[in-house]
Amino acid sequence: MVNLKITSPVLREFLAELLGTFVLTTIGCSVNAATTVSKSGAVAGAIGPWGWGLALTAAIYVCGGVSGGHVNPAVTLGMATIGKLSWIKVPYYFAAQYIGAFFGALVTYLVYHESIKAHFGDQLQTLGVNGTAAIFGTLPNPNVSIGTCFLDQVVCVGFFLLLIQAITDDRNMDCPKGLIPIAIGVADLTLMAFAFGYNCGAPVNPARDLGPRLLSSIVGYGGEVFSVRNYNYFWVPIVATHIGGIIGSWIYVLFISLHWPVQSYDIENELQTNPSRK
Repeated sequence: MVNLKITSPVLREFLAELLGTFVLTTIGCSVNAATTVSKSGAVAGAIGPWGWGLALTAAIYVCGGVSGGHVNPAVTLGMATIGKLSWIKVPYYFAAQYIGAFFGALVTYLVYHESIKAHFGDQLQTLGVNGTAAIFGTLPNPNVSIGTCFLDQVVCVGFFLLLIQAITDDRNMDCPKGLIPIAIGVADLTLMAFAFGYNCGAPVNPARDLGPRLLSSIVGYGGEVFSVRNYNYFWVPIVATHIGGIIGSWIYVLFISLHWPVQSYDIENELQTNPSRK
């Protein structure tokens, strides 16, 4: 019998982040596809945030015990800047996340491409009444400037990481490990999508946006998915989200985590874990 067990921590974490991001993107983009082909209209504004929040919950449950369940380069970068993740891990976490997102979008396309073409025509379009590219990569609201979209994602992802730091800080509310995926997926991402979904669809995750955008350009949407606003949008979900991740992480550090009374905290934990010391 062939032994398939992997003992390398690097490869284990790489595969975990790849699979987790694959799960997130497949389910999330499929939620987008289902609401698009069913022409849910305004209802999609409620279905989308809940669908993506639950998708993130599922993804963290899949890989969180191995890699921490980042499934998002902005999370990885934010964690690294405050010392919660070794910088050595950042490149292969990033690679896994972008690859996982690309193949997750591929699965969504394979499952839904017949329905998309049946409802919107064989010619896949990015914009207009028959535009469906937003199933994959996000698009800016036509009434909103790129500067506002950029600010939107810095603020959105800043709050996203701020809440992640709070949820995962056992010195704060001490969220049970098994509830962390629900707290991050539903209480955090769903909330961000509701609060910041109008301007540019709340990409939040640069891998989730760029991977599917690249896939859509290959399967028939063409270069227009990148050339929207004269190539002055596709970079926003990449750059702004990373900046927001760093800012949100550091805000939590500077306002909360730096100020815990470390000694008393350590004594309290020692008494809890070793009752004989009381």
